[in-house]
Amino acid sequence: MLDSAPAITHRRIGLNELVTVECALVDAQGRPSDLRVKTTFEYRWGYVKIHKEFRFPSDGFRVRELCPFSTVLAPSLSKYGYREGITEDEGAPPFSFGSNRWGKLRPGQPPDQSLRTPYIPRSMIFVDRGVEGLEWFVSSDLSQWDLQLTSHRGQGQCLLEPSPIPSGLALSISPFSSTNSTVLMTNACIYDFYVAVPILEGHAHRPWLHTSFNRNRGNWVTAEEIQRWARKGIQTVHCHNDGDYYEDGLFWRDGSYPPYPDMDRYDQVLRECRQAGIRTATYFSDKELHPSTREFQEHGSEWGRKNRKGDLQHNFFRGQSEFGAQMCLRSGWLGFLKISIDRVLKNHPLDGVYFDWNVALLCYNPLHEGKRDPHAAAQGHWDVDELLDLMEWTRNRVGPNGLVIIHNTTTPMFATENFANYVVATEWGYGKWTDRAPDLEDLPLEWSLAGARTRGVISYGTIDPQAPRRLHRVFALEAFLGGVTPWPASNETFDLLPLLKPIGNLESCQFAGWRNQAVSMSDHRCASAVYSRPCEAYLMLANLDQNSKDVTCVLHPEMLPHPLPHLSSATRWVLGPSKAGEPSTLVSSDLDARQLIGSGLQLALPGADAILIRVR
Repeated sequence: MLDSAPAITHRRIGLNELVTVECALVDAQGRPSDLRVKTTFEYRWGYVKIHKEFRFPSDGFRVRELCPFSTVLAPSLSKYGYREGITEDEGAPPFSFGSNRWGKLRPGQPPDQSLRTPYIPRSMIFVDRGVEGLEWFVSSDLSQWDLQLTSHRGQGQCLLEPSPIPSGLALSISPFSSTNSTVLMTNACIYDFYVAVPILEGHAHRPWLHTSFNRNRGNWVTAEEIQRWARKGIQTVHCHNDGDYYEDGLFWRDGSYPPYPDMDRYDQVLRECRQAGIRTATYFSDKELHPSTREFQEHGSEWGRKNRKGDLQHNFFRGQSEFGAQMCLRSGWLGFLKISIDRVLKNHPLDGVYFDWNVALLCYNPLHEGKRDPHAAAQGHWDVDELLDLMEWTRNRVGPNGLVIIHNTTTPMFATENFANYVVATEWGYGKWTDRAPDLEDLPLEWSLAGARTRGVISYGTIDPQAPRRLHRVFALEAFLGGVTPWPASNETFDLLPLLKPIGNLESCQFAGWRNQAVSMSDHRCASAVYSRPCEAYLMLANLDQNSKDVTCVLHPEMLPHPLPHLSSATRWVLGPSKAGEPSTLVSSDLDARQLIGSGLQLALPGADAILIRVR
């Protein structure tokens, strides 16, 4: 039941809309209580920040469960991930990255288990893969959810279970929930959290063709190589030199400036990329500050991400070579990082930034919780509010046409990705491909997520170094079938690109990946993707096995994103032979359109390859 006379106000601050609702809580029969709740909804780009305040009578009120958030999700949002709310006290590693734990809950599927945990997740993401999604996450002050009602963690309940009426997935998040005890509430309690959605632009994405460069012992990338990049179709590059890869001491230490003695050569590369039509960015870590910098020496302990014991975490590679020490954005580090980004963008002809470690992390530095004593006990926080601040600031800094690339392997996040042009994923955290590629339904959820942003999926983090080269071809095929691109762009990517050339402007199409219902194929190791316009559609049919197959294909034109009521023609393209260094040629032939939409066409699909069919 709802209060029949809530007080509702609305105001605008800049581009943001704020709506406040104040009402009494009523029981199942509509009878009012002495409890009141005030909720402020702050609507921003792709997300809503929610501030909820419960007010109790002065003489106290006993509570068996307090649930600031409860909803029923559409049953299609059946794939989910959540970042656990556990800490060192519950056995988590002191500097746990907090990768998503992945699951699925499909109504009517008994093997799928409900999710129930007494520790409130820091974030939850729900996805209809490649189609849409929803996200919930708590604000930076974790004590609101862990310790506000009781002195012991783990007294709450997050419950995700099937809902019969209405049909869907019931989600409730309660910082306190008990069947046999209560807590006495005498003061107001406050909860801050967010709800976010992926901003979908409603069209297919062009394959994202990206590479990187660094100083390479002073052997900067040449103008000739940049021209080769441009001819191949490379769209973006970034300078990535965050470690002493060549053991010469010349690398871009996080937080330092200028990084090189020959910055003029760096600028020359950027200018030559711009002249070739390639957009450029430079690497920044959201979390790392190199100990050699003055800022670390003066503020490292103050800004640092600490564990319960007060330790800092240093990120090493190759023995004692160091990327940097981990910082927390809920400190002066955020302001210094903005200064670092701004001075680089001011002084060099860049289009934007590449952010690594684009993730909120748990921290126990008491200085970030307003305590004056650096040795005081911290309650625990993460820096998600500040991460959103950084992303909004960055988008404003580079402008609407600027370049923002973010890397967030195992922790995809709609709220931050909405501010990016491109997202890098799947560097680590999943099983290695050794001899056979997984079936499409077994790919990580973050592979294509909700399809809102152009994504690059990292092959070197996925394919075992000793795996046969053919798996790189299958990797590229599975990427194209999901509307994503291998990152950085591989030779196999460029081999397959000519197959998309007949489509023309991909962004004028709607894309439906391998889960589409428009194309049926007789072999489970074959799959399709669809590019659809009002008067035509292009079907990419791929064989993921090594051997060639004869496959029966049926098109259901009414199931296309743009249905085709009358089909008059069908044309097939296959990749022909190519000369060394040149793109493959395309060979076309006509097909029987009636048979394609009737009993089906038998088509020969080469092993680890694809064909393209246009229907009109």
